Amino acid sequence: MRKLKEKYEKFIVDVDRLDKPLYFTCNPSKLGNLFGANPEAPNFLTPVFFDRKVLEKYYFSPEEYSVDDGCLSMGIKWGIRIDNNLKENVSVYLGDLGSLPHEEQLHWKIHNIPKGKISQPFFKRNILAEFSSPTSPPEYFKEKMAIFTQKWKNKFGWDLFKPLNKGDEHHWKTLRMPKEKSQKEFDENITSLIKILIDSLNQDKMGEEVGHLKDERSISLLDRYLKEKHGLNLPKMVSFLRDIQDLRSKGSAHRKGEDFSKFYEKYDKGDFSKTFETILINAIKTLNTIENKIVS
Repeated sequence: MRKLKEKYEKFIVDVDRLDKPLYFTCNPSKLGNLFGANPEAPNFLTPVFFDRKVLEKYYFSPEEYSVDDGCLSMGIKWGIRIDNNLKENVSVYLGDLGSLPHEEQLHWKIHNIPKGKISQPFFKRNILAEFSSPTSPPEYFKEKMAIFTQKWKNKFGWDLFKPLNKGDEHHWKTLRMPKEKSQKEFDENITSLIKILIDSLNQDKMGEEVGHLKDERSISLLDRYLKEKHGLNLPKMVSFLRDIQDLRSKGSAHRKGEDFSKFYEKYDKGDFSKTFETILINAIKTLNTIENKIVS
């Protein structure tokens, strides 16, 4: 049987003097490389830019796709390097786009934009072959969470934050920056952050260390555990955890009212994206505080 010819889409690789887009195929065999192939063609590593909406398809189907720091994949079927560290755009190397199934290339082509930027982590990892932490707050939080969890387990033999069960794994996969005016995305991401940071606190293990009190909730138990077991009094950290818990209980889980506004205003930075970034930074500080005082 004759093999079907592979299809490759053309993407914007530059603009002319009049800002008119210039297109070129993503077929890797037609591109230039470091070994002298196709010297007149754009290089395999030419960055191509996309509106961040291109990732929504994948965030909305976490059972099929994984959007991680610097990588998008569909199980073992395909994977591609992406630069998802910037708020303004997403970028992918032209040659890497050619590794996508044709239907995926068509999806990305819809969101192709003429100009954009690449992030410092993407450049360091793929051009300089250097390690670089992500700069996107959600991805940096995930990296910090993973490192903290491993350090804690290595030192104490148990997880302070229990792994999410299968039914909740999508909260980790879809944690992202909400759009500036999207209350819905803000609510969804607050819920995911609570699942990861508060609902996953290991109450059983902390209770074994300091005893269980009737009707004691996870944050109160963490506060008492840190005081009694490690001599730490961290009122600002505990207050922050209670604030974001209230943001969910007063907003995401119920009709919004004055109570929600009171807690939201404490972190309000003008839009939902900037506000969630502030909350994530505080979440990262929470992990850093515990790590520096107990784990390190």
